Amino acid sequence: MLKYGLIGMGGLGKLHLSNLDKIGKKRGDICLKAICGATKEDLKKSVGLNIGTVDVSKVNVDNCNFYGDYKELFENEELDFVVAAIPTYLHKEIAVYALEHGVSILSEKPMALTLDGCDRMIEAANKSGKHLMIGHCMRFYSTYSKLKEIVDSGIYGKVYRAEFTRYSQMPKWTWNNWILDPEMSGGCPLDLHVHDVDMMNYIFGSPKSLFSTATNKKVELESIFTQYYYEDGMVVISGADWSLPDTYKFNAQCMVNFEKAAAVIKDNELTIYTDDEVIKPELSGESEFISELNAFIDMVKTGEKSKVTSPESIRETVRIIKAEVESAKTRKIIEL
Repeated sequence: MLKYGLIGMGGLGKLHLSNLDKIGKKRGDICLKAICGATKEDLKKSVGLNIGTVDVSKVNVDNCNFYGDYKELFENEELDFVVAAIPTYLHKEIAVYALEHGVSILSEKPMALTLDGCDRMIEAANKSGKHLMIGHCMRFYSTYSKLKEIVDSGIYGKVYRAEFTRYSQMPKWTWNNWILDPEMSGGCPLDLHVHDVDMMNYIFGSPKSLFSTATNKKVELESIFTQYYYEDGMVVISGADWSLPDTYKFNAQCMVNFEKAAAVIKDNELTIYTDDEVIKPELSGESEFISELNAFIDMVKTGEKSKVTSPESIRETVRIIKAEVESAKTRKIIEL
């Protein structure tokens, strides 16, 4: 039986708690032992996310210990893994602390604010022999998994263009608005845009060069728009903006143009368009968050590394974003 804890009980933390509770009931091989960042009373309150409302009031926490300090959690509990959903500026600090105390960790995206922070996390994981996974759940989306499979197969020929967009109302729901401070969150590039950059990196690899523009009207680094150039002439375009009005409904989509088809991901559906037909590929119905957590638990249980994600590949995503911010500030093409 694997014993686990959760650090951070905001909306995403509560979502992880709800999903881990479902997984535990189904698998029977994990047991919740500790929560840091909330009281038992706090768990009765539902919380809203841009993907819906999360209610964990019915999760059984009778045998769970509660902590206000993550260091006390590690000092008092013998855990196999933790799942951490905390502000970005704490990612490196808590991940390194967990790994140095012999506990595997799934740390939410983005990996860290700096490349040095990413390197410290990787170093701690390698030195401890424990597992580090970064919570880029989109790598586990059935739509994007199928898209990568199609790209890798070459069934529709080469890709010559791709486009990703991700737009949101301004995220005003975080504690003390920490997310709006680039020094704490990395701004829109590292918080929202990071999803599509990671998908581009996962599906196509790292580009040869890039050029970015950004806006800073409401808050610094509120949006970013980038063109990425690849060795074979392929161009990827991506835009992300979180400065839209409060009434704006979040949306994200992707289009990939092949020599013989176009693939579109919209509203959690994948559609393939050819000259002769419209195809809706069969997809797994499992939640991306459930798939991600199961993959992490399996990694901790078996010792086998994930085939979908690695800390090193996520570090490259952060490197690309850092280059984008540099390009936006200098108005120059950046070679990677």
